[in-house]
Parts: sequence; C-alpha cells; structure tokens
Amino acid sequence: MEIINSNDKRAYIPVLEGEMYIETYRSSMPSKACFNVIKDSIIDFSEGSTVKIYADSIPIFLGYVFTKTRNKEGIISVTAYDQLRYLKNKATYNFNGFTVSSIIKQIASDYRINCGSIEESGFIINNMTSDEKTLFDIIQSAIDTTYLSTGKLYVLFDDFGKLSLKRAENMASNYIVKDDTAEDLSYTSSIDSDTYNQIRLTLKGKKGIVQEYFKKNENSVSKWGVLQYTGSIEEGEDGNEKALSILNTHSRAKRSLSISGAFGDINVRAGTIIYIRTDKTGDIVIDEAMTVESCRHRFKMGVHTMDLSLRGGLINS
Repeated sequence: MEIINSNDKRAYIPVLEGEMYIETYRSSMPSKACFNVIKDSIIDFSEGSTVKIYADSIPIFLGYVFTKTRNKEGIISVTAYDQLRYLKNKATYNFNGFTVSSIIKQIASDYRINCGSIEESGFIINNMTSDEKTLFDIIQSAIDTTYLSTGKLYVLFDDFGKLSLKRAENMASNYIVKDDTAEDLSYTSSIDSDTYNQIRLTLKGKKGIVQEYFKKNENSVSKWGVLQYTGSIEEGEDGNEKALSILNTHSRAKRSLSISGAFGDINVRAGTIIYIRTDKTGDIVIDEAMTVESCRHRFKMGVHTMDLSLRGGLINS
C-alpha cells in the first residue's frame, strides 16, 4: 500500500494493523477500502490523499481518503473511496441521441473523472431528461434503458483510477465456489417482502371514473394467502399488460445467497460472473454461473478471502 499526501505529494508506505478490506458493488456505489494505520513520527496524510493498494505487485485499488478516525492508541482507521464517489454529485442533464457510453464520457469530462476502457453500446437513447439527480442515477438509468431495449447489461466500475464500462458477459471468470472452498454460506427464501400474487391497478379518468385492472395467481394464493400489490397507472399505459408484468415478476419467493470466507482471487469483483456449485441450500441445488452483486476482499496476516453476494437463476434478490 502507498498513501500520497494531497498537500506536498510525499508518498508513504504505512504500517497496518489488523484487517484490511476492499468492497466493490455492481451498481450505484463506489468501491471502498478500509484499513487501520499505526501513526508514527513520519507518516502524514489528510483527507483527499491518494491511496494505492497492490496485491502481489498487481494494482487492485486507487482511491482517496474520505474519513479518518483516531483512537488514543494512535491507530488511525481510514475509509477511502475510488473516483466513483464523485458520481454522488447531483446534476441536471438532457441527453438526446446519446449512447450510454457517450453519456458516461460526457459526465466524466464535466466532472474531471478519468476515463479508461468504455465499451460502446451502440444503442441510441433519445430524450432522457434528469432533473437534479445523482450522476450515479443518471448513468444507471441509461444502463437500464439500454438493457431493456437490447438485452445487453453493462457494468460501470473503476479500474485503478480509470472509469470503465464493460458488458456483463465480458466479465466472465473461471473462478468456482464449491462447498469445500468457502467457510460458510447464507441462503434466504422469503415471501415477506416484494412478493405479490394479486395485483390491483387503477386509472382515474377525466370524469373521475375509476377503471380497474386485476390479475391473480390462484395457485400462489392457495399456498401463501393473498399478498396484494395496489398501484395506479397513467393515461396511455396498458393496464392489463402492466398488471401481468408485475404479477409475473413478483409472484415468487425472493431468494438471496451470500458466500463468506471463499478463497481470495483479485480478479473477482462486483459484476464478475463466477460459477457456484452447492447443495447446502436445502430446497434448491445451485450449479450454475452467477453474477457477483457485491464483493468484499479481506486481507489479514497474509491470508486473502472473499465475501460474496450473488444473483442469478433462482437467486433473484
């Protein structure tokens, strides 16, 4: 690790105490590094100082100090974020005739964010207006629009100080998690939140008349009882189609899967596609490729492990 003082540009190699971890997220969150520095008479850094982290001489994180907390023993706990942290700024944009790739390049130019490899999506987005939204939300809206229109999912991330965009399928890895290569897993199946088997939508007409659209999954109601979603639609929307879409999407249990203490691999980050093989979940067997939604790399006493949150197949939460 190297910390470069933002004032005089002097570089320091700190003495660390305890565990260091680096977290990445697939969407709308910057990566962050958290670690403890032992204060001595030499090291000197402040907010805004640059943090560079390497594993076996391979660069894995470049960010900036945002928070320092010091205790009476002289241990400084540091939180650093990569440059995606600056996408939390809010702005107003009107993009017409832009691709998600060109939108990212425009925002990066306006906010002095360094760009690296930005894959070109090719899909033109027309009339996308965002009023006082975070730059994260603006870019994610463009990514979502592109996905809904083309079926191509893109992942935005920082590659050691370079803003990058890749198609999800181009982030596939040969990394495999099995029951004997991880310390533990946590699998949850629930109908307690965001699960609905009866949909009721209403449209208020110009004369105050209420038109109702109703869809129900009878088999699900028999098993779980009535779990109703109540909402409204705007004029011009297809109420039957929207109600059916909500029912098809939400009339199933929400399943989540996380892995803790997996063997560390610095090539795995949020957005990476890895392979999961386990029969320890109880009601389902998982033997398929899945997307990493979040990844925490842990480094302590020369040991590198990962905690992973996953999505794909039946794992939908």
